[in-house]
Amino acid sequence: MKTNFFKIVPLLVLGFVLASCNDDFLETTPLSEVAESNVWSSQKLAEAAVLDLYQGTWAGTLTREETTDAFTDQAVFTHPGRGVDGYTEGKMNPAGNYMDMQWFSWSQLYPFIRSANIAIKQLTANEAGFSDDFTNQLLGEAYFMRGYFYTQLMRQFGGVVLLTEPLTLESESNNPRSSFEATVNQIVADLDQAIKLLADAPASKARAHKVTALAMKSRVLTHAASDLYEPSKASSVSTIASYGNKELIGYTSGSQESRWQAAKAASKALLDATSGYKLDYAAPASHEEAVQNYTDIWLQGDENQDFIWGRLIEEFGYGSRTYPGGDGWSQGPGMVALYHGPNGYHEWAGTTPTEALVSKYDRADGEKFDWDNPEHNADPYVGREARFYASILYDGAPWKQRTDDVVKFDKFNEIQTGYYTLSDGTIINGVDTRQGPIEDWNGARTGYYFKKFADFRLPASWPNNLQKIDAPYVRYSEILLNYVEANINLGDEAEAKAWLDRLRFRNGLPAVTASGSELYELYKRERDKELVNEDARLFDMKRWLEGPQSLNQQVQQVLIQATQKAGTTVVDYRKDNSLFDYIYRPTNIVFENRIWRDHVYFMPISQTEIDRDPSLIQNPGY
Repeated sequence: MKTNFFKIVPLLVLGFVLASCNDDFLETTPLSEVAESNVWSSQKLAEAAVLDLYQGTWAGTLTREETTDAFTDQAVFTHPGRGVDGYTEGKMNPAGNYMDMQWFSWSQLYPFIRSANIAIKQLTANEAGFSDDFTNQLLGEAYFMRGYFYTQLMRQFGGVVLLTEPLTLESESNNPRSSFEATVNQIVADLDQAIKLLADAPASKARAHKVTALAMKSRVLTHAASDLYEPSKASSVSTIASYGNKELIGYTSGSQESRWQAAKAASKALLDATSGYKLDYAAPASHEEAVQNYTDIWLQGDENQDFIWGRLIEEFGYGSRTYPGGDGWSQGPGMVALYHGPNGYHEWAGTTPTEALVSKYDRADGEKFDWDNPEHNADPYVGREARFYASILYDGAPWKQRTDDVVKFDKFNEIQTGYYTLSDGTIINGVDTRQGPIEDWNGARTGYYFKKFADFRLPASWPNNLQKIDAPYVRYSEILLNYVEANINLGDEAEAKAWLDRLRFRNGLPAVTASGSELYELYKRERDKELVNEDARLFDMKRWLEGPQSLNQQVQQVLIQATQKAGTTVVDYRKDNSLFDYIYRPTNIVFENRIWRDHVYFMPISQTEIDRDPSLIQNPGY
């Protein structure tokens, strides 16, 4: 790669300076004109340089109007023309005709890797003579962040260009990709260094410490052990089977069993090092408790025990060097409710749930929901599991106070995604539909909206009430699920069920009785629901080789039609089975022509990058 890719610029445009020994990033200091040598001779500037690495996370899943679940069966992006169809219709190509999410982006992460390499080099030399405790913490964070950035790239591209020294003018013209195995090994080595160096670092939800590195190691090794990277499994995919450089996209030696053993050990190390949230139920929590439990996990953010690491709004604010915010257009995670909320609240319905996701939510007694079951079909939003009510807004769901101009259409603050016929023949289009009276172009195409990550305590009055829900990058529950998955793959179903039951009991579901392939399927759908809209499903569907299952189906809405019962009186409409007869019909919608293409298992390397460095080998199918 030539210098115009890894552009040599001043080390930092903006760094975060820690004003005290706690987690708060309270002051920002411009460093663009500070000489690099001076940065590493000042404790304050050195810390700012390392804290700036955290800018490369953006706000994860809460960064923008599109979430990665919109690239899967679980969600759809409402507004066409933004490149989402690169994933959902298999149109992505090296020319870049697809949505490139910043926090997984080749071009946007490598500058942060360069900064991490500079930090590691300078802190290892420690010419300023910083104390061991101070140096170890910053050095451990730099190793962790480099491992994290490479993890993000590995999950997208497979083997990547491994840079462990700052590039010089002489070294930038020829940097080929390393094998997938070497990439994983480098990530694990970085994380092991972080675990060692951060052993005595203070616990934090914003900055890396030992537990954070343990959690990331579990994620990396779980992905690496998965079927996408195992040649005996991945050979079923035509583009992979015919690819001439299989070492770049998977293992070419070693056993999958040994990789699952490593993943299991890494996950158990995290589970033993800390604890999760309300995982001590001996039986299923009550429905009310379970709804509150799951709501607490995403609403409380870093105050919840399940939250291991993420972007803390109180510390980072709404803006940053990589996500401008402030009084301008982009306020990041503060805008999540606006991004994804109902048009009847003057919100944008950016990423909305599909019926494919909603159908994954079981009945409260653990029975699988089935549209062909007359009892389920008759009233599909009654009697569902707790996470459904904590995650999804559906027709009749209670929600926020309507704004003054919308009260005339809904006096009861309930989501309206149906079409309601009164006894005199009048048809009321629900206020939250694409045929409703409020900004219909922002209505959901599916009849659902996400409740998860939208602060219901704040009125619908953006931008005066930007919300402060923290963005999770990794949770204890993910590592618990990783441990379950490793045990299933290693044949220890008793251990897998014991830990899976802890999660299910917290969520009000009964103990697992399934075994074999049925158990693995149940586990996967548990993971889909638990980690919805947390950047999990996109990578899970790939590593499980579930691309066709996820995207070879059209998006469905549930068409809801209600007719007023004879002899009843309706003044103002609200959901009421005593006044209306309701019919629910899952219906394909003509929007995205969803189809799975095998090349989407791996992202294309930009042709621009290959033109700059011909040693780069492209991924299969491009």
